[in-house]
Amino acid sequence: MPQQPQRTADHDQSDRPSPAQGTVRRRAFAALGLAGLTAAGTTAVAGTAHASPAGKALLQSALGSVASVDALRATPGSTDGEQIQLLGYRADLPGVGGGTLYWDAGATEKDDGGTVFAAGGATGRWKRPHAAHVDLAWFGVDGTGTQDDSARVQAAVDSLPAGGIVEAGPGKILLNKTVTVTGVPVIFAGAGCTDTDDYATHYIVATGASDGFVLNAVHGGGMRDLVLKGSGLTGGSLVATQAPTGQRNYMVAFTGVRFQDGYNGMTLRSCNTFRFRNCVWNGFNGSYVILLNGADDDSRADPVEFVQCGIAAGTANTGVDNVVVDGLGGSLKFIATAVLFGRHGLWLKNTTGGSYPKFVYFEGGGFENGHGYPVLLDAGAQAQFANVYVSCDGELDNVRINPGFTGTALFTGCIIRGSGRNGIDTASTRVTVTGCVIGNNGHTAHPNYARTVTKAEQSPAGKVRVTTAAAHGWETGDRVTVLDVAGTTEANAKWRIDVVNATQFDLPVDFAHAYTGGGTCYRHGAGVNIRAGATRTTVIGNAIGSLADGTNRQDYAVVCDASDVLVADNDLQGNLTAPYLLTGTATAQTRFTANKGVEQIDGWLVATVPGAVTDGVYDFGNLLYLSGQRIRVTKVTRKLAAGTCDVRLDADTASAGGSALAATTAVQTTTLSSPLSVDGTATPVRLHAHVLAAAGAQGLEVQFAYQIIG
Repeated sequence: MPQQPQRTADHDQSDRPSPAQGTVRRRAFAALGLAGLTAAGTTAVAGTAHASPAGKALLQSALGSVASVDALRATPGSTDGEQIQLLGYRADLPGVGGGTLYWDAGATEKDDGGTVFAAGGATGRWKRPHAAHVDLAWFGVDGTGTQDDSARVQAAVDSLPAGGIVEAGPGKILLNKTVTVTGVPVIFAGAGCTDTDDYATHYIVATGASDGFVLNAVHGGGMRDLVLKGSGLTGGSLVATQAPTGQRNYMVAFTGVRFQDGYNGMTLRSCNTFRFRNCVWNGFNGSYVILLNGADDDSRADPVEFVQCGIAAGTANTGVDNVVVDGLGGSLKFIATAVLFGRHGLWLKNTTGGSYPKFVYFEGGGFENGHGYPVLLDAGAQAQFANVYVSCDGELDNVRINPGFTGTALFTGCIIRGSGRNGIDTASTRVTVTGCVIGNNGHTAHPNYARTVTKAEQSPAGKVRVTTAAAHGWETGDRVTVLDVAGTTEANAKWRIDVVNATQFDLPVDFAHAYTGGGTCYRHGAGVNIRAGATRTTVIGNAIGSLADGTNRQDYAVVCDASDVLVADNDLQGNLTAPYLLTGTATAQTRFTANKGVEQIDGWLVATVPGAVTDGVYDFGNLLYLSGQRIRVTKVTRKLAAGTCDVRLDADTASAGGSALAATTAVQTTTLSSPLSVDGTATPVRLHAHVLAAAGAQGLEVQFAYQIIG
């Protein structure tokens, strides 16, 4: 047993500003005792868990000291309330994990290795005064990361039965076993987060297939200013939550935390009011980075909030999803958050058999560099995206909304660009896109991304069936260009395909010639693709076409197979094939109107002159006066049965502007480079078709196409 320490008044001069100040402080500590220190406002006070028993008088004697916890455990106190100075947890690291302790002669608690120490007997304990925080150095954590600190961290948590702060300084803390917090609000606080191993606080989670930290029905607490870094993990999550049926985790906050190199990042169930601020996730090779719920309705995640965070599976983990919402999620908010790399960015799904996610709101930040769908809505009631940037690196859509999403989706003020196929692809209901820039999508519509054709044969229906060397990954209805097929040359064109299996699809053309070899095929993409099952789709006030930078291969701004749509007031210029492609059956609910880049004809001024045609003015059969409106005439179509003449539009017996156009026996249509404007808003304007330079003219038919502009 080590020699008993000499308890002299001047033994310990460590950690004192000056000798004079140190002497005063030691004398004050001895004179006041712990109760007196509490009243005096010092930080070295007895906590509620380990304060001296009520009415116990602490020994008013000078401090002695011991060099280590081993020495402390070999040094029982002699008098109830006696105090001692622990110079360090280990003798070779003086100043680390030390502090003032007092002797509780009647105590029998378990030695927890940090705040309670047994000294050789069943009764009597050295106790470290603490109130709402403990330091991991008190429990023997040395910051080297070379020893398993799991039991020490768990002991620190257990030493706070009413909650508090577990502090850690710079260094590494190795966890080979799961650390669990149950019920109480415990905050793990570090010395900062960083991407450099030699700085700040690093919890090294090496728990194999188990979770690193488990929060079990906690109310309050969280983590701040530290790094959680996985090491050799084969399962589990860095942080997971759980709760007995009917209970939940509530009011938990994570601030300034870096989650790094794990299997899964977070599994959040039974969560209410969880907040992540300025947190970063990177480098996960499991199934997901963050899973919200994923079990059943009783373990819902509602609400959960991410503010100014970065979520990234990592550049090498192209098959790992970033944020998965499965089962019931009530209110999920992402503010100024970036979701990068991996496979899907934000995936709302429902494989649990319960209710679908209820509400997701994403504002600012965005999605980039993913290899799946940046936004994939398989299920849900409401999703809103405001001022979000959406882009991906794969062959799929930027936004995919499937029929199972039966709620409302709104995209406003977003930039949606650079996908392999469609900017937005929807087969759902109540999808609204407004004020967005959607361009430079369909970037894989190029021979560089083609599939190699190995066969073209006759299908059972007599059509051309194409076989590819590898899985094509396409869907029925996709627009595909086939080129350089020899023999079956009827296949070489652009088609909408019917997929047969992973390597075969049929073309809507009759098989006519035997295949002799060669061929490639690639898929096209549009700005917005509206599938046949979509209803109440609204696309208003967007710019859908080429952008100033990047490669644009969108063939159409909008491809629509549905009938219940409103596409209005969009700029649809800059698409390679045409502004839009409409294949759905038009109904009373189909509206494509006032889109820039698309010829808009609101009406026709029609004049018919049977028999001989002479110079003069002629009435329009459908409109005599323009009253209360302004129009712009954009196109003139005319034809004579015989002879020639010139025609022009007159307003109030004067030319409406522009030159007269020649009419012959051939139908001629002229789009006016300078449209003619006629204003009838102030007073009605009389309209005429004016014939000039008639020569043997017979049977005139003329119409002026106009747009209503006010």
